[in-house]
Amino acid sequence: MSFSPLLASAMIGLSATTNTSTTPLPSPQELILGAAFQDDAAAEPAEEKSPWSGSLGGGLAYSKTTTTTVAINFNASADRVDAMSRWINAAKLVYNENDGVVQDNFLIVQSEFDRLFREGGRLNWFVQSSWQHNETETYTDRFKGFGGLGYFLYRQDDITWNVKGGAGATWDRRGTMAGWAARSLVGSNCSWTIADGMTFTGSASIENEFENFENYLAVLELRVDVALKMMDNLSVFVSLRDEYDSAPGEGDSWNQLWLTLGVSYGF
Repeated sequence: MSFSPLLASAMIGLSATTNTSTTPLPSPQELILGAAFQDDAAAEPAEEKSPWSGSLGGGLAYSKTTTTTVAINFNASADRVDAMSRWINAAKLVYNENDGVVQDNFLIVQSEFDRLFREGGRLNWFVQSSWQHNETETYTDRFKGFGGLGYFLYRQDDITWNVKGGAGATWDRRGTMAGWAARSLVGSNCSWTIADGMTFTGSASIENEFENFENYLAVLELRVDVALKMMDNLSVFVSLRDEYDSAPGEGDSWNQLWLTLGVSYGF
């Protein structure tokens, strides 16, 4: 049987029609709407992470000053961190009362700001201040203010470590007496993400009087937070604050220590 060119052409046309029918072309409406959706998705900017973070917490504190007590603790923080600067703010209250007598009433509010001289650099300048109230010591109120230069030994996503030096003054009120003392400052602070959900923060400083360099205040603060996977933004923490005064008031302790275990909520 002969295979005519006309029959071959018909079979090829039938095959082409059968193959293309399984993949229909999109309609003009689909083409227009699809292109519009793609343009909107491409134009939508990624959501920027807020530079602000904060926390509220509470727990039990073991304190050793002129007396040894177990007290309640409340604390809060509000921080702002970006590519050029850090602004760290914190407040802590430790309170205990036994048979109507206050055993421990310690409040401290702290603020520290540092800023790089250039983006990506390590040299920075800083200012910091604090106010603390201590009902069980002869100094009932103490204000500190310092400024100076710092240098980041590390400044990465998982760890920052800054060393600093500067000058400023402290103001103490002891009973009806109050006065200023000019001081130098040498210190360091560190923040380290040890693992997913676990962070460490710490600071240390020594503040010497210019008029009598042997008189100094030394402060050490350490804190570890561990996130609880059962609930978002909730973590347990343990913190330590240790203050040493080389020239305490009469009846005051040389060394004051607060060890706290508690729970905090971050936002």
